[in-house]
Amino acid sequence: MPDIDHYIIIGNGPAGNHAAITLRKKDEDARITIISDECVPFYYKPRLINFIADKTDKKDLIVRSIESYKEKDIRIRMGQKVTQIHLDSKSIFLQHMEKINYTKLIIASGSRARILPSMTAYAAHMNFITSYTDVMEYKKKIQEANKIFIFGGDLVGFKFLKTLDAMGKEVTIMIDPNAFWPFNLNSNMLDKIFSNLSKLNVSIIIKDAISTIEKHENFFSVTTRKGIEKTVDMVFSLNGLTPNIEFAKGSGIDYDRGILVNEHLKTNVNSIYACGSCAQIYNPSIRSYTTSIGWPNAVSQGEMSALNLLGGHKVIKAAGRKYFDLEGVKIKTTWWEDIDDES
Repeated sequence: MPDIDHYIIIGNGPAGNHAAITLRKKDEDARITIISDECVPFYYKPRLINFIADKTDKKDLIVRSIESYKEKDIRIRMGQKVTQIHLDSKSIFLQHMEKINYTKLIIASGSRARILPSMTAYAAHMNFITSYTDVMEYKKKIQEANKIFIFGGDLVGFKFLKTLDAMGKEVTIMIDPNAFWPFNLNSNMLDKIFSNLSKLNVSIIIKDAISTIEKHENFFSVTTRKGIEKTVDMVFSLNGLTPNIEFAKGSGIDYDRGILVNEHLKTNVNSIYACGSCAQIYNPSIRSYTTSIGWPNAVSQGEMSALNLLGGHKVIKAAGRKYFDLEGVKIKTTWWEDIDDES
């Protein structure tokens, strides 16, 4: 065994960063490495849409500078994609096949844009705004576009819709009831959302589906199954997120849609924990695995996973807000509480 631990954290969002800071506070001598597939340090995802509308400066997107990692003796490797975890050798492999050994591992790899199976044929025509890279690539195009089509309807989608409306864009949104995994919208919810969004100067399509998306030289044509046709400059898919865990599949770590962990955030493998939106947490009360969303929950889970990795036995509880208001519809964000008990 090595003289000092090497803690590896996969993921550079709020869960991963707060896990790293907690580990450093409790273990001054250990090696700590954060591995991120993005080429930018820890940033505020919730501010990306305001950046598109020039309401937030680029410098204000960054939460933690490269220098701050050095000050805490935390190594961060950016633009490095993890492809495999080998449990027997306690090692991970990066995309270029570099092998890195760990003594303890925290998976906080977050989520990526989710494409509905029915839309995979049109993936090349769709844009996303779920990452720093997405927004840097599309900001200028969005500002220059006149007509935009949004397919989906998650939290980011509705915020984006309102921002585009305020920017004077001609926007159409098709709300899909399956856009907000792990939550589903029923017919009454859709009607309520439609009513609230009707206050905006946008076109709203519900209880319909995309039939085709065709790319032309300078525009896209979108046709629905009910025969609605739209000619637009850009098409965006905003259908929630899916856990980013491909590297863990086949490793021996249990997973469903996300990494399965108990109420202490421990996986089925000793010395490996998972937290944030890539994790599905077991709730003993309902005997099922559920997820949580939102920055405060990710922060809480990152801290808790680090403490338990170091020998704690704390049970994760919800942090901050219990739900988001999705255009008048309460969407539960926490894994532990029952939203029906709240006023």
